[in-house]
Parts: sequence; C-alpha cells; structure tokens
Amino acid sequence: TNEMESQCDNSNPSPASWKMNNGGLFGFGGMHGNHWGGQAEYLRVPFADFSSFKVPDSDLKDEQVLFLSDVVPTAYWSVEHAGVKAGDTVIVLGCGPIGLMAQKFAKLKGAERVIAIDNVEHRLNHAKKSNGAEVYNFSKEDNIGKLLHESTRGGADVVIDCVGMDGQVVQDDLEISSNSAQRGNISPIITAAESVRKFGTIQLTGIYGTPADNFPIDLIFNRDVQVKSGQAPVIHQMPKLYEMIKNEVFDPTEIITHTMPLEDAKQAYDIFDQKKDNNIKVVLKP
Repeated sequence: TNEMESQCDNSNPSPASWKMNNGGLFGFGGMHGNHWGGQAEYLRVPFADFSSFKVPDSDLKDEQVLFLSDVVPTAYWSVEHAGVKAGDTVIVLGCGPIGLMAQKFAKLKGAERVIAIDNVEHRLNHAKKSNGAEVYNFSKEDNIGKLLHESTRGGADVVIDCVGMDGQVVQDDLEISSNSAQRGNISPIITAAESVRKFGTIQLTGIYGTPADNFPIDLIFNRDVQVKSGQAPVIHQMPKLYEMIKNEVFDPTEIITHTMPLEDAKQAYDIFDQKKDNNIKVVLKP
C-alpha cells in the first residue's frame, strides 16, 4: 500500500537484532531473513503472488526485461529518491551496471551534467559513450573529492553512491578490532560528502551492512546536506519500467557485454569478478 516493499514487516521472520528490524531480501543472508537468492541451487519465493511480476505477452526479448528484477529499478529508484531534477549536476560514484543505469536515468530526468567516477577504464568509456557522462578515474587523481568540488564550482546538487563497501573491502576490514568499530570501507561516502554542494543530497545505494568509524558527519551537518539511503523498493516500479522499455524510452541491454551458456557459469563469474575482457554485465542462458 505504501510502496515500501523492501522494508515489509512480515518478510524477515528473524531480524539480526531488535535494532536491525529490517525487511527481508533475497540473497542477503540471515540479516535479511535468510532467503536464498537467485544464484542458489533452489529458490523459494515467499509472497510470490505479490512479489512476482508477470511479463505481459509482447515482442520483447528476455534480455530486455531481465534487469527489471534488480538493476533497473534500483538505479531508477536511486535517481527518484535523490530528487534529481532538470538542470541538476549529478555525480555517480561507480560505473557498474547500477551506476551506469543511474547515469542514464539522471540524464532522462534532465540533469545538465552527469559525472561518472570509477577506476576501470572500459566502464568509464561506456559511461561516456552511452550516457554522455563526464568521466574521472579516481585512481589517477590525488584527491578526487576536492577535484569534483572544484570542477562543479562548489559541489554537485546530487551525489549517488553506487559503490558501497564492496569497492575495496578485504577480509581483514570485516574484523572488528578492540579499538575501533570500523568494518568495511566508507571511502565512497567520504568522497560524496566532499563533492556535494551545500544543501545538496547524497544518495547511498551501494550496500553498507556494518558500522563504520570516521563517518564524515561534520561535512554533512555543517553544510546542510541531506543523506538518503537504503534498499530499493522494487515491486511497484516494475510495471512502469516495463512500459518505458516497451516504449523504447531506454534500452537496458546496453550494459550486456557477454552472453554465455549456463554450463560456463564458473568462467562467467570469474570474468565479471576480475573485470576481464571489458565486461560490464554477463548474462547466462540455459
């Protein structure tokens, strides 16, 4: 009713703690209800009559509707939730599938400038070619936050973080020490805080599942910055986005670089994980 499906009170029977009390999600382990994801050997779909979207009979190919389950609605919600409007300058941190689609939707919203940040050149090239984004490789810059603040003349209206703690996490980072609650990596949040304008908005779409020290609350509070975050409520968006795809408002298949048979799944995962062969999105077909 309230279009907040990602935080359904009934979808997570055993939240990690009374403080966590979050909704259930596929593939996110015990913290989100222990619902196995689509990569699992078997998939159970609770509340299937509500959570499933039946694709209408049409001439669309499977690849055109495939990303309605996650990538497309997550990217679309990120832009909507951030309040992107015509004339805005929008920075998107990360040029993976969701980051690239977020750039696309920001452009469709009328953003005057879309700036894409990553350290993988073929992803940056895709952002420039397909989305008309200005691009920066953060690994080639001494201080990417400062550079972005200066190049936008005081900061972007909106910064969308599509990286999260996945960007540079190593196993040791996930171990809590006796002196610190730091777990994971929040460098994208710091970059966002440094590059957003006063009274601007930071949208955290990348996953953050653990506490962290050194959160840049000073840059956020003292500059009247709004922070929005969370897991995208996907279900109510799928019919609208389906119609947009059907009407050729955008083409989600632009991000597909590899189509491989299911029996080559191990190789496909390796290609994607290692960012080999200029890949962006790998599709497996039975």
